Amino acid sequence: MSSALGLKNEGDFDPPAQAQTASLEEAAPFQTQSLPFPGVLNVVLMSVVVGTTLVLQTLVTARVDPKSLILFGGIITVCALLSCYVKLRGTFPDVFRERMQLLLKGIVFIFVALATLRIFNHLTMSVVFPLADPLLDNWDKVLGLDWMAYFTFVQHNFLLNKILHIAYIGFDGASLFGFLALILMGRPARARYFCEIFLITATVSVSIAMFFPAVATVAYYFGDVAHIDGFSSVPGIAHVEQLLALREPSGATVNLLDAEGLAAFPSFHTAGGILLIAGFYKTRWFWLVTLFAVTMIAATPVFGGHYFVDLFAGGALAVAVSVLNARRPCYRGLFGSEKCRH
Repeated sequence: MSSALGLKNEGDFDPPAQAQTASLEEAAPFQTQSLPFPGVLNVVLMSVVVGTTLVLQTLVTARVDPKSLILFGGIITVCALLSCYVKLRGTFPDVFRERMQLLLKGIVFIFVALATLRIFNHLTMSVVFPLADPLLDNWDKVLGLDWMAYFTFVQHNFLLNKILHIAYIGFDGASLFGFLALILMGRPARARYFCEIFLITATVSVSIAMFFPAVATVAYYFGDVAHIDGFSSVPGIAHVEQLLALREPSGATVNLLDAEGLAAFPSFHTAGGILLIAGFYKTRWFWLVTLFAVTMIAATPVFGGHYFVDLFAGGALAVAVSVLNARRPCYRGLFGSEKCRH
């Protein structure tokens, strides 16, 4: 079935019927949609982020704890070795070998990106710009948005409180699972697209956030947070101590194992929810992913301590990146009506 634009879909690239066997029929959606991974765009952008991070390291006082790199390095090394093993082992079926290699390459790339972007995020926050909380708060007020009313509503609704908390802390795992699921579903083009839009959006978010550092809503509105009840722990303040330490003249040591995301404006949790929706658009998992993403975005003002304007900025950025990247020729037909064969 072709899409409304007359473009072929991911499931439309099967060999002629008379040439198909049962195994070819099962493998076709994966094999024909294979694109080089991670692809030129991912490599170039990752190289820019790594280079910028190395330059920043020479300019700021913050330093990375090398011991915290061991876990990331171990995961990357094990996955790289397994990828080589799968490639060289001739007894594995072709489809299994291709999928496993792509999956393992993807994990390697994702963990390199996670480590680099988190370091990049913390080093950029060592460049001291004025705290943007008054500005962001004013933008919310201009839009007529009452953050405190929303916080109070969530605070006094026990079930909603718990659901939103679970969704918020599940974002990192859901993002990694999203990539792996697309590979296992036999959608390598989708997986590469998903990886690209995440990397682009994260890089842009962190770069913008550098100019809008913020202690965020909970710390800004409440000041002394000790009296806040209704939560298992005070939400929206996990990043504050690390942010303020990085702004000290003496700098701080960045430990990747407990480093919090420090980007306030735009909200990357909001952006990430939109990216998950884009990655699974017109698949059988779309509505389930959308439900999770919407719940997670709803949790962001409280558990992420974000101003509403942060959410609008993150959502707009994610939509723009998703649409523009989908228009590249290599992704032609990616979002046509799929034969849900996975």
